[in-house]
Amino acid sequence: MNPRVIRTWLMARPRPSMLRLTTGDGEPQDLRPNRSFLKTAETIEAMNPDLIEAVDKDNNLLRAMNLHEPETDSGGEHAKLPSGLEADPQALMLTHFADLVHRAYAHSTDVAFTKMVELVERMGDRSDAIEQRLERSEAAHRRLVTEQVDDAFDRAEQIAEQAGQDAGGGMVEQMAGAFMQGAMGTGPAPRGGPVKAKGKPNGKADG
Repeated sequence: MNPRVIRTWLMARPRPSMLRLTTGDGEPQDLRPNRSFLKTAETIEAMNPDLIEAVDKDNNLLRAMNLHEPETDSGGEHAKLPSGLEADPQALMLTHFADLVHRAYAHSTDVAFTKMVELVERMGDRSDAIEQRLERSEAAHRRLVTEQVDDAFDRAEQIAEQAGQDAGGGMVEQMAGAFMQGAMGTGPAPRGGPVKAKGKPNGKADG
């Protein structure tokens, strides 16, 4: 069986969630389809099963294909001439030429479709890989921003605690200094300057 035929069968809607392959001994094997239908078809061809069953996520049978059935010719059968033209060599030559052109176009179309499907599958795989890299980059960026915010909050808390400790220490020093000055009688001078003594400047008291 040609992998191209298997891939076309796999790509039919609805797409299978699981493939059940039955070999000659009758023991079925489950195979999960790959993102690339061509690789899946090549794997199926290498396993050489007798029967392929496509099932959905609920294990319901979608369709089946017997790989040992004779493969039909993709180019189609030869064009048949009317009975009156079978003896005409020119009609036979023209019919043969048209048949060759038809087969060439059928083959080229088949090859072009195969290449197009492969290209689309590769583009899909590349898009998936790009999306996965973007998701990982966004997750790493979010973690970095979160760590930076947490570090900023920690530094702000440390600065606030240090400022509180410095302010508290200054108040204690001021209170201790005021207590020592009061105890030693060396308190600050009263406002308005020194107190003047009563009496005359010569020291004699008023008579």
